[in-house]
This record gives sequence, C-alpha cells and structure tokens, in this order.
Amino acid sequence: MSDQPKWAWWVVGIVIPVAGIVVSIQLATNSGSDDDDKAQSTNTALPAPAASGGGNPPPASNSAVPPAGSGPAKVLAGPTRITLSEDADYIDLDSPSPTAQPSGKGVDAFVGFNLPDLTLGPPRSGDVMAVAPSEGRDPTRDDCNQAIAKRGTSTSGELAQGMRLCIQTDEGHTAYLRITNAPTRKSVTFEATVWE
Repeated sequence: MSDQPKWAWWVVGIVIPVAGIVVSIQLATNSGSDDDDKAQSTNTALPAPAASGGGNPPPASNSAVPPAGSGPAKVLAGPTRITLSEDADYIDLDSPSPTAQPSGKGVDAFVGFNLPDLTLGPPRSGDVMAVAPSEGRDPTRDDCNQAIAKRGTSTSGELAQGMRLCIQTDEGHTAYLRITNAPTRKSVTFEATVWE
C-alpha cells in the first residue's frame, strides 16, 4: 500500500468528479446565455413598445391578438359589402374575398337567425369579438386588437343598424364589421374590412 492517506483517495474519487460536473454546468449556462444574447441582438430592429401615458407599463399582450403599434396595417380585404341570410349565415373572413357561406367549415362568424336575439358570434369558443364604440371614426386594426384584448366576448349582443364589431379570425387576422342596413330575420348586411 502507498504512503498516501485514505482521504486523498476520497478527494480523487468524489471531489474531482463533482468539480467536473460544476464546471460543465457553468459552461453550459454560459453558452446558453450567449445564444440569448445573439437572439436579443438579432431582434434589435424590432420597434420598441410605445410608452403609455402616466409612466404605466404597456398592457400585457394577448397571444391571439397582435400587439398594437406593430406597424402599418395591411388590408387583406375590403371594405366590402357582405349579406348573410338564412341560407348563407356563415362568413369566412380569412378568404381573399369574404362572402356568405351556407356551412360552418373554416368560417369566422355566423348570424343566429333562429335564436331569440339576432346576434353574431364565432362558431368556436373564445372571446374573439368586441363591440366598437358607436361614435367617432372607424376603428383601425390596432383599435380593434385593443378592444378585443380588453373587452373580448363570444357574442355581439342584439344586432342593430350602424353597430360596429371587431373580430379576431381563426387564422389570426383582425376584421372590422359595420352593419349597414337594419337587420331582419331574413338578412343582415355588413361592410367588412380585414387586416393582416
């Protein structure tokens, strides 16, 4: 046997592997933060969120709703006039030319002509609709996104002429609908604009 004390072997057998693990973890953590730094540096061209008045932080974003101020809104469709009826009570706002449809596949909203209250709603669950103020200018995409984030609901309530609605589509687009004629149990006519 050698002249080395038993504790020396303990150091070699336990402490050195533990030190190796600690060094490996430290190296992995440092390389991960380098990736984060690279990712952050590639995102420097993105616009910073607009500061809100009074020093309050900007509102938390909703994953379904694009952030306000995210750039100029590209219009995908509209303004275009669409009439929903008992025979074609669904609308797909994500299509290049939104039109009334008789079925619910791939649609974003429908009118419940057979319900006690004449309402507009999405065929899926979720608070993806908001009633826009009845006065003032037409809402922009960002106005609609903010309205949905703050007051999102799953129904329009009783439809009326001049009513203005914002909708988040199934594909994540934002749409604005304005009822142009007095709704009846036979038809409802909207003027629709859909943004990217």
